[in-house]
Amino acid sequence: MSVWSDCNAKQAFGIAKCNFDQENKPHRLNLDVGDAVIILKETTHWYYGYRQKAKETRGIFPKTYIHLCEYNIVNGEFCIQRTDIVEEITKVLLEWGSIAKSYFLSTNPSFSKIRRKMNELNNNRAALISGNLPLDEVRKVKLLATNQIDTGNKLLGLDMVVRDESGDILDTNAICTTELYEQHVHAVQRIEKANRLTSDRGTTRTLNKYSHNILLHVNAFVCKFQEDSDLLFCLFDGENHKPISENYVVKWSRTGAALEQIDNNRVLFTDLSKSDLAISKMYLVCYAIRIGSMEFKESVESKRTSISMANTMLNASSRKASQLSVSSSGSSGSTGEYVIRRPFGVACKDLTPIINNADDFRGNLDLPFIMCDKDTLDGTLRKLISNKDIGKIDSKMAVTIEVLRGDIKQIKEDFPRLVHTNVPVARKMGFPEVILPGDVRNDLYLTICGGEFSRIAKTSEKNVEVSVCVANEQGYLVPGVLSIGAGHPPIDEYKSVVYYHDDKPKWQETFKIHVPIEDFKQCHLRFVLKHRSSNEQKDRSEKPFGLAYMRLMQANGTTIPQGQHTLAVYKIDHKKYDKTVANCYLELPSTVADLQGTKPSIGGLSLLPKDHLSIGVNLCSTKLTQSVSLLGLLNWSAHKETLEQSLKALTLVPGEEVVKFLQDILDALFNILVENDDPEKYDQLVFMSIIYLIETVSDLKYQHFLTVLDVYINESFSFTLAYTKLMDVLQKNIREAISPKEKSADGNNLEESLEVRRLYKTTRYLHYVMKFVIRSRLLYTEMNCTDLDFASRLQELLRMFIDMIGCPSNLLKSEGALLKNLHIIATDLMQVFDQEPLSVSIVEILEKFPPRRLTQSKMGCIKDFVDTKLFTLPKCRAILLPVFCKHIKDHLESKEEGDSKTDIWQQEKNLSKAAKVLGQKKSQLHTCDTTANKKITECINIMNNILKLLFRSDVGATHNDIRDVMIILLRTVMKAAQALDRDTGLVGKFFAIMLGILQRMDAQHYEYFVKDLHQHGELKVFVTEILLTFEQLVSPIQKAVFPRDWMDMIMHQNTVILGALQHLAVVITDYFLCPFEKQIWSNFFQCSIAFLVQSPLQLNDFNDNKRQIVFARYRDIRKDTAKEIRKMWFQLGQHKPKFVPQLVEPILEMSMIPEMELRRETIPIFFDMMQCEYYSSRLELESYGDTKYNNAHHKGNFSDFKTAMIEKLDILIGAGKGDAEYKKLFEEIMLERCAAHSTLNVDGTAFVQMVTRLMDKLLEYRFIIQDESKENRMACTFSLLQFYSDVDLKEMYIRYVYKLCALHMEFENYTEAAFTLKLHTNLLRWTDTELSPQLRSSRHHQCRTHRQLKEALYFDIMDYFDKGKQWECAIDMCKVLARQYEEEIYDYIKLAELLKRMALFFEKILKELRHSSEYFRVCFYGRGFPRLLQNKVYIFRGKEYERHSDFCTRMLVQHPQAELMQTLEAPGEDITNSDGQYIQVNKVEPIMNPDCAKFNDKIISNEIVKYFTANNVQKFQFSRPFRDSSGGGHMDDVRNLWLERTELLASFPLPGVLRWFPVVETNTFKISPLERAVEIMRDTNRDVRQLVILHRSDETLHINPLTMKLNGIVDPAVMGGFAKYEEAFLVEEYLEQNPDDKELVEELKDLIALQIPLLEIAIQLHRQRAPESLKALQEHLEKCFSDMKRHVETQYGEKTCDLKIDSVVMRRTNSFLPAGFDGSYNRHSETSMGSSDSGLSKSTFLPRPQTNSIKSTLASLSFNTSKGKDKDKTPAKRRSMKKDRDALSLPSSQWYTPPLTTITSTPEKEINTSIASLASASNSSLSGPKTPDPHVLTEELTPKRPLRSEKEKERRLSRPSSIATPTASIKNFPDTRSLSESSNRNSVETTDSTSEEDIRPPPLPAKSRDSTDFSSLHSMDWAPNGYALLSQMSNTSSSSMSTTTTLTKTSITNTTYEYLQATNFSVVNAIDGSKPRPPTPPPKPSRHSKHIP
Repeated sequence: MSVWSDCNAKQAFGIAKCNFDQENKPHRLNLDVGDAVIILKETTHWYYGYRQKAKETRGIFPKTYIHLCEYNIVNGEFCIQRTDIVEEITKVLLEWGSIAKSYFLSTNPSFSKIRRKMNELNNNRAALISGNLPLDEVRKVKLLATNQIDTGNKLLGLDMVVRDESGDILDTNAICTTELYEQHVHAVQRIEKANRLTSDRGTTRTLNKYSHNILLHVNAFVCKFQEDSDLLFCLFDGENHKPISENYVVKWSRTGAALEQIDNNRVLFTDLSKSDLAISKMYLVCYAIRIGSMEFKESVESKRTSISMANTMLNASSRKASQLSVSSSGSSGSTGEYVIRRPFGVACKDLTPIINNADDFRGNLDLPFIMCDKDTLDGTLRKLISNKDIGKIDSKMAVTIEVLRGDIKQIKEDFPRLVHTNVPVARKMGFPEVILPGDVRNDLYLTICGGEFSRIAKTSEKNVEVSVCVANEQGYLVPGVLSIGAGHPPIDEYKSVVYYHDDKPKWQETFKIHVPIEDFKQCHLRFVLKHRSSNEQKDRSEKPFGLAYMRLMQANGTTIPQGQHTLAVYKIDHKKYDKTVANCYLELPSTVADLQGTKPSIGGLSLLPKDHLSIGVNLCSTKLTQSVSLLGLLNWSAHKETLEQSLKALTLVPGEEVVKFLQDILDALFNILVENDDPEKYDQLVFMSIIYLIETVSDLKYQHFLTVLDVYINESFSFTLAYTKLMDVLQKNIREAISPKEKSADGNNLEESLEVRRLYKTTRYLHYVMKFVIRSRLLYTEMNCTDLDFASRLQELLRMFIDMIGCPSNLLKSEGALLKNLHIIATDLMQVFDQEPLSVSIVEILEKFPPRRLTQSKMGCIKDFVDTKLFTLPKCRAILLPVFCKHIKDHLESKEEGDSKTDIWQQEKNLSKAAKVLGQKKSQLHTCDTTANKKITECINIMNNILKLLFRSDVGATHNDIRDVMIILLRTVMKAAQALDRDTGLVGKFFAIMLGILQRMDAQHYEYFVKDLHQHGELKVFVTEILLTFEQLVSPIQKAVFPRDWMDMIMHQNTVILGALQHLAVVITDYFLCPFEKQIWSNFFQCSIAFLVQSPLQLNDFNDNKRQIVFARYRDIRKDTAKEIRKMWFQLGQHKPKFVPQLVEPILEMSMIPEMELRRETIPIFFDMMQCEYYSSRLELESYGDTKYNNAHHKGNFSDFKTAMIEKLDILIGAGKGDAEYKKLFEEIMLERCAAHSTLNVDGTAFVQMVTRLMDKLLEYRFIIQDESKENRMACTFSLLQFYSDVDLKEMYIRYVYKLCALHMEFENYTEAAFTLKLHTNLLRWTDTELSPQLRSSRHHQCRTHRQLKEALYFDIMDYFDKGKQWECAIDMCKVLARQYEEEIYDYIKLAELLKRMALFFEKILKELRHSSEYFRVCFYGRGFPRLLQNKVYIFRGKEYERHSDFCTRMLVQHPQAELMQTLEAPGEDITNSDGQYIQVNKVEPIMNPDCAKFNDKIISNEIVKYFTANNVQKFQFSRPFRDSSGGGHMDDVRNLWLERTELLASFPLPGVLRWFPVVETNTFKISPLERAVEIMRDTNRDVRQLVILHRSDETLHINPLTMKLNGIVDPAVMGGFAKYEEAFLVEEYLEQNPDDKELVEELKDLIALQIPLLEIAIQLHRQRAPESLKALQEHLEKCFSDMKRHVETQYGEKTCDLKIDSVVMRRTNSFLPAGFDGSYNRHSETSMGSSDSGLSKSTFLPRPQTNSIKSTLASLSFNTSKGKDKDKTPAKRRSMKKDRDALSLPSSQWYTPPLTTITSTPEKEINTSIASLASASNSSLSGPKTPDPHVLTEELTPKRPLRSEKEKERRLSRPSSIATPTASIKNFPDTRSLSESSNRNSVETTDSTSEEDIRPPPLPAKSRDSTDFSSLHSMDWAPNGYALLSQMSNTSSSSMSTTTTLTKTSITNTTYEYLQATNFSVVNAIDGSKPRPPTPPPKPSRHSKHIP
């Protein structure tokens, strides 16, 4: 047995790493991968616990499935313990995941981007979790991940995260508001940069902007090699054609591999400046120099290709054998081999594009290489650069280039792999941009430019080689001081390239000479010229022919000058030359310039006058100078007589020389200052020389050398007495400059004096002068005691500064310079001067400036002072800050022309308007940086810095400082923030400053501030301003100051505003309650509530991650705000009634915030409002308090509050506020308060219940208005409409009238839209009274009076009725208008137009085709429906031509979760109380309004009557048959067939404002068999009567319907006719058993008797109209009728009829016939039931036999008088006929569908339905021209029927089953319609049609066809033997014949149409198949329907 134990605390949390699913076993806990589990207990192999997301379910799971994790518990939840960045990535991925899913589903184009970012983040997260990364890699990955997070958040519109430089989330509570704003701005810039530079995956630290480097890696050289070569690489200035850097030497062997440098084939070119990189053309140049013989010998070896250095390794011996170049001794190798340096070729590459876009040039770069041929190296390079005469380039070098930025130290740290210790460095041949103090350099770059040499004794040009070495004074060679380039060891002697037969060679070869500084004076350069023979033997005997030299140091002590020098060449006479005296040539002139025309010579050396050698000198030394003036100054003590000239000449020394020797020069100057013997003469000169030095160093070119000056002052300066001399000269300069000057004759000053210029220079660099003074003084005090005289001298100096500012002379430049440096001077003076007097002096200096003078400089000075150490001292800050703030305020409020505050705001607004017009961002417009913008920016920066400093904890007490800022600046900043346009970037900064000030203000500050404002009478204005500012800041209407994704900034803003509101509440209560200021209080409430309901505070709308962050950092501040508002409301006391209607909406909106505690705090305010209005005075002059003493003055109601509450509830709930919990809580709290109140108990409770009901309806409306079900939306709208009608809120009532009208128009419900608009007209009167605002219409803004609006609406309503074909209703509207035009306003013109329109409506009633509406009873059972539908019954008005099946489908589409019930039985509680949805649908028949009974006995057009059968009806009925054997006889006997009839009363008549209404009353009763027989006979008589009237009125109508009707009655073959009724009811036995039915029996007899005269007239009419083909049938009808008449008259007497055959009562014109009319009246339905999407009618007059028998049954039938007419039909007519034929081809599917009027001898249908049947029968016959009679019935239905398309077949088969139930067979029953196929009364099938043919539905083919498939119909004609066929049909339908035809019914399911039944008949007489097929007209689809496939 397993033993369970508590798990270790460290093992209490884990993650499932595999799915675990064992539901079939007990106690198992199912797990999915990634589930977090909490472990409670453990055993050997199992854990017991629960999933974190489903704590209620616990179970066991295997240990092996769980990965244990370290965890933290946060807010009671277990969280995996991770680093902050990993935790952030995890939360971000979870948050992005759900958004990415929605993006995917909506195919958002950003999905791919966010998916890519998620993958990258996931990879970074995995790398961080792995723990395998070093710290620097962790830092890079972290920065990369944060960049991805920030850019992803921006892409998704999520909140921006504020971070520090390392990527950590910033603690927003630890910084001030202004700094937080700046951090947000930086974050925006960072994200924008990351988006622009997506390839830049990481951020590097700040690089040295002065230093740039190029790393070169030589990979390969492809060329023909026979000898070793030197490859010299350098950077080359193509613009000036000179090298930039030293050479880098690569030794390349003849085998194609580098020598010596196999493992080090790279070089770093350093010290490049920005100006170097900015060269228009910078090249990498390689000179290839061949080391070997004079002539180039072709080798048999083929072209060799060098191998990469990484793959070629030479051993030590081979490497040694390959070194054939010049040895370190300058001679040939030890082997004495014949070696000459010969030009080989040049390669170059333009580096400019590589430097600009280094990332685009990764990998190998090819350098094209060309041979020199007979050209020089320099000439070949020029040719290559100019790309001229190059020819084919078949050789190249492969190199790699890297551009690295930063100094050497930084590069080696950042790129240790690239730049290791052994990498040689090739320096720039000049100083870098930055010369650091420790950078000692002494390099001399010598260029052998060229020469000219005479041939002397030779006949050909020489092959000149120049050998260069450094020799000392004795002429001996100094070894190892020459370098041909980096990567090569130093050499003793340099040998030039030899050009073949060239007397004027141009070498242009540069090499470096590095001589120690101490040896520099004694050394010189020696040039030995030698001819090199191409013959090796001769060459060995060749001796040097010439010599030249050049001293490195000149006689005056300066080095050899920069530039080119032409050296004199001396011929060496080896016979005379004394080699023992090596330095004898030093006595000869070295340069051509020194010769001065002489021809000197000395032992063995004589001048070659035609020969010369040109060299170039480039000195790069930090210790040697080429300036004589500088050298004289440095050695001033030895040459005191020239001291003055040296001091004056210092200004002429180049800056490069000055900065190189800065420390030495300063030492010399201060020595002169302290030690000179003539102060009057030298002190000023020395002082101005010091100024010049400072000026030089401060120049932009040398400003980086200021660090050297600072180092000198702090560490090297040692002159203790210099301060006295400096102060003396300084005071003298000020004194001389401010003394009055001589003026010109016109009173203007003369040209600027020397003193003024001197003072400007002095003040410009005064801060460094003061540094020298202070440093000197400090050194002095260290050696001596304190001298009090110095403080007074300083004070005197400061006073002189003040006097200088007050001087009227033009010293603006000097004053500006003083302001610029004042903060530095003050900071330094703190070391030797008391801070408080210093602060006072600074204030005096600033205050001394006149207004508008040097304002910019003053603001710059203030900005700089804020950053000084002096400002951090509380005592000094107390002196400085008020002055600074005052200057800022004056600066912002300055009124200078063109620079005033008004101008600033106007400029911004004009700019914004221009941007909108141009469609651009304002930042894109070209605008100059105006003075106004600069001014604002300056002030903002200063205020930012002040607030940052005051937020710090290391600056002492800041309470008083905050007070000063508040008093002086707060209102100014507020006004500026409000005045600025929101589009400018400055407005956010101003608001941040305002919030920053408010953030630091406490209660004492507010108290002080309020008292100050109150004393000045500005408190009211300030409170109003700040409340409006807060309201605008949080208003959703205004453009946001801070972008919506600045969550931290916005939440910080809200925290600050809440604190301010809490303080302001106290102020308002103390100062504005008594006396009461309504506007202040109103502003407070509006501001507070706007603040509370702003979207950034609605935590419930945030996702979990954001909600947790906000809670953790800022908490939910809504509760505090609500408490403050509640407190202020109850502080109002007697003033509350003044705010009752006004504050209802804002407080209501506030109370709807979904936070329970907040709601409980605010809902009671509503009850208090009720009381306030109830007890308020109804006399306006009285106050609230007076009613306490006079109860009679109580208003006694709260109608204003009630109205406002209802109106605002509608608005707010419609906007998405509130929920069911709010409604419940509101009801609970308010009812509780009302119940406890004695006066408001009744009225208050009623009000609360009414409001609760309204909220219920509004919430339901809000939920359903988004529903796809239009019925639900309209029902909710109507429900609210009724509510507002009940509470008499006309404005709200009218609003919803138009909402409902708009909904109807959306779905083209024109009739309902018209009835809806009538609701508005009912509120209007026919008067000229001005319309109240509540009654105005948004449709007709121009209407001002009741009459105008009512008239306009009447015309709208008439238009809608016209479109909805409700012309009778439109006529009623016309009548009302006509009465007004005729009797009230007498506008006969309008009356005439109206009557024309009215006449047109009358005409449309008779001429236009109009479908009669069908109605359906729909029951919604179950709790799954919306509340307005749950367990309720509705009557629906169907769409045009919509059948039962279509309607059911539409219901199921609107409620896809619902199930269609198959019976009509009322469901039990298991269904009504279930959570499901059940729908019960059946068709109902409208019961005509009793007012329409006037039509019964009148001969009226059917089109007039049929309208009233289905319109303006409120009662409906349906019947269900059942059998009762109490009547005796067989169960199938007609006496046992009963009906259960249900009558329904709708709440409103239909059609109305909706297409459906709920049933309010239901009445169910039974119809006996006798009553049923009476109804059927009455309806049959009415049908015959109407057919007679119809045919008499229109002779063009086809005779077919009348024929079939008569045949069915006169000769009822199977159905039996009324003979069955005679047998059942007209016998004495029945009366004996049922004596109470005597009256019904008599009525039945009368109806049978009345049928005879009707039939007689009908048969006479038939004889007149019947064609020749029906003569036999006519005779048969007459014979049968004669027998019937005789029988009836004998039994029941003779009756008469009011119809006469010869009298014409009404006649219709041919225009009444529809265009598609054909002879298919045999199929006309009594009630048109076309589907909404097909337009097909459902019921027919003629039953349709089954397919297999209809061929023979209808073979001989023809409804046409002529066969030839069939051929003349046009295709259009054929389609029309097909439409009518098919409209009559489908029978009704259910018992409650319209009856099938077949030919029978028995009456049909119930009361009122005969009119309907005839009305719909004429639907297709009364609105078009006459058309020829078509062939209606077809001959062959089956043999010629084309196959249905596969697509149609699939569509049919995909439909769900119908609701039809199986049927049973019916045998020998006279009234078979009453026999249900199954006698189950609960079947959905019902009946209200009572004819026998309706009991048994007409037959159809077993295979049902779709409504749009008409291919199954074929041509049929009546044959001559039609009588036999009619006889046969009569036999099958008559009830008088005892046939035993077996009826087999087949149910075919179809979702679009009802189920169809087919009956098998045995029929004879085959038809001729040769007849042509008639045309097939398509059905007319409904206009308003949508086909549901």
